[in-house]
Amino acid sequence: MKKSLYLILLTLTTLTAVAEAKKPNIMFILIDDFGWYDVGYNGSTFYETPQIDRLAKEWMRFDNCYTPSPMCSPTRTSILTGKNPARHGVTQWLKGADYFFARQDDEQVVYCPVPKSDGIKESEVTLGETFRDAGYDTAFFGKWHMGSLKETGGPKNHGYDSQKAIIETNSCNLFNCARYFPGKSKKGDCYTDLITDEAIDFVTTKRDQPFYLHLCHFAMHARIESKPELRAKFAKKAKQLGIKSETALDDYSHQPHKLQQNSPEYAGELYNLDENIGRLVDALKESGQYENTIIIFTGDNGGRSTVNKPDATSVMSLRGGKTFLFEGGLRTPLLIHWPGHSAPGSSSDVQVTSMDFYPSLLEMTGLAARPDQHVDGVSLVPLFTGDPIRRNALYWHFPHYQGEGSYPASAIRIGDFKLIHNYHHKDVLLFNLSDDPHETKNLATTMPEKTKALQGKLMEYLKETKAYRPKTPTPDQKRKRRSGTKERKKG
Repeated sequence: MKKSLYLILLTLTTLTAVAEAKKPNIMFILIDDFGWYDVGYNGSTFYETPQIDRLAKEWMRFDNCYTPSPMCSPTRTSILTGKNPARHGVTQWLKGADYFFARQDDEQVVYCPVPKSDGIKESEVTLGETFRDAGYDTAFFGKWHMGSLKETGGPKNHGYDSQKAIIETNSCNLFNCARYFPGKSKKGDCYTDLITDEAIDFVTTKRDQPFYLHLCHFAMHARIESKPELRAKFAKKAKQLGIKSETALDDYSHQPHKLQQNSPEYAGELYNLDENIGRLVDALKESGQYENTIIIFTGDNGGRSTVNKPDATSVMSLRGGKTFLFEGGLRTPLLIHWPGHSAPGSSSDVQVTSMDFYPSLLEMTGLAARPDQHVDGVSLVPLFTGDPIRRNALYWHFPHYQGEGSYPASAIRIGDFKLIHNYHHKDVLLFNLSDDPHETKNLATTMPEKTKALQGKLMEYLKETKAYRPKTPTPDQKRKRRSGTKERKKG
């Protein structure tokens, strides 16, 4: 009897070990300032991204992916927490500033303080903590920018067993990065190449438990730096195509936007990033782990398209860009590889957001949902079989003046309609994105009932989440106009 019981227990233990070994790995790849039109498969003709375009054919493509914020730090915090910036309090680059950026003759209309939170909170149960507790080998490589390492503890204090090449805030010279790779690099080596080497080492290492790698590239954030031979390649291409530099000033921007993608520097850096993405995925395939690894590839916000810094991209024909609540600031590429579920060449035009990754990964890996944690995200699993997801509305809250050209605003999208509440101009913009994806026709005056309904729902959400709403400045809060050309480093 004892021997039979022993055999039963041994069998159960063996089956459990086999089940644990089959848990899918996770590789999450985040690109900085990644514009919707920065990739060939979305229509770029000047940039070249053959590796990413290949993955768009092999994986599932999501054509309506929104970031929770048009700025770095809020989105990164939302990915790890499953919460909207209005709720977790990181609404600006950290630590942010209350400067008044505007045009020469503008006056400050509202006061926008620094974010309520100066970093990701200790109380949040992050993706890293959830998968570490589930037995995963967790790692965080690259840009952090969710609060200083001293104040937040960095990745290791939020669920990641190991960390490498951590960029604390937002300062990185791609070709002078030896301090991030001690003993492994010299001046002139490229951060993008080196962090890919580290990622390859991590995902191809033999281990008994599944892994979860959170890989955050610094590319494509300013300053933009290309390898000389790639810069020359795209300078020649720009000359052959006869591309000229044209800009335009939007009514809701205090900085002009680029109308064409024409920077050889940007194109060269992007081409190198693309090669490294392909190299990483190919290494995973060669290791034999590709068919047991979920891969998410996306960006933290739209491309930086205003011209107050050199080598900006262009998000045209979308409107806005980084820091704007127009489509160009919020839309970013999203590709997902889920073995056995993401059919090659499949796509979805359902509206999704970066807050959805948390509940999606839990369901994909068979872990229990944490609805009290990822309160603003929904699982994307139904979309892989063509079923709908349940979401009432998408919300955005960026209540800050910003050097890139944007004014403080909040927004809501329900179905085809999107409303932007602009605090500085004291007005609202209403767009039907199915008819007007470029947001050129303001319907607020012709559709007053729809405008009132969306406006009311937006304000209810901001009240519910206790989000700060800009107010008329007191005399001591008045800020002088700041040009935006000498602003601090930001996300």
